[in-house]
Amino acid sequence: MELTKLKATSRVLGAGREPARMRKAGSVPAVYYGKGIEPVSISVNAADLHKVLAPGKRYTLLDLEIDGKVGNPALIYVYQKDSISQEIKHIDFMKIEENSPVTVRIPVNLSGIPVGVKTEGGMLSQENRYLKLSCMPSKIPASIEIDVSDAKAGTTFYAKDLDLSGNKLVSQERTVIYTISKAKANKEQPAGASK
Repeated sequence: MELTKLKATSRVLGAGREPARMRKAGSVPAVYYGKGIEPVSISVNAADLHKVLAPGKRYTLLDLEIDGKVGNPALIYVYQKDSISQEIKHIDFMKIEENSPVTVRIPVNLSGIPVGVKTEGGMLSQENRYLKLSCMPSKIPASIEIDVSDAKAGTTFYAKDLDLSGNKLVSQERTVIYTISKAKANKEQPAGASK
């Protein structure tokens, strides 16, 4: 599997202000953990991190170069953002193995204007914007794309209806992805009104 190198530095957990000092210096506190290894507290350069978190690269397969030592395959499992600045405050890297599936949260994108909206007067509502999948590291999709153009009014589309290209659904099968409501019936005309 092809890995993108990301430099990291090991760190010793210290005083409560240490993470704030690191962020001010352009680093992001992080942890690397997984099956068969002790969790390692590390820091990564914020600018380097933004490159691997660019749109469509959320699950880039990484080789963390910790203190100059390569051979630490990982992906970004979860990260925390500051609610105001949107800067990343902390990040978790999970160890991966080529032949072991990982559970990931993938965005769901809808495209097209449904027939049920365009000609049948319905309304499209996306109920869930993410799904959890179990994937081999080399088969993690950047997103799940669904063309809704042919969907008619009264449609409810479930997670189980997706073609996941060999990946396994972890979210509930009955998770609703989108619905298209039926057009509301016209109010009945008052008695005696002309037809």
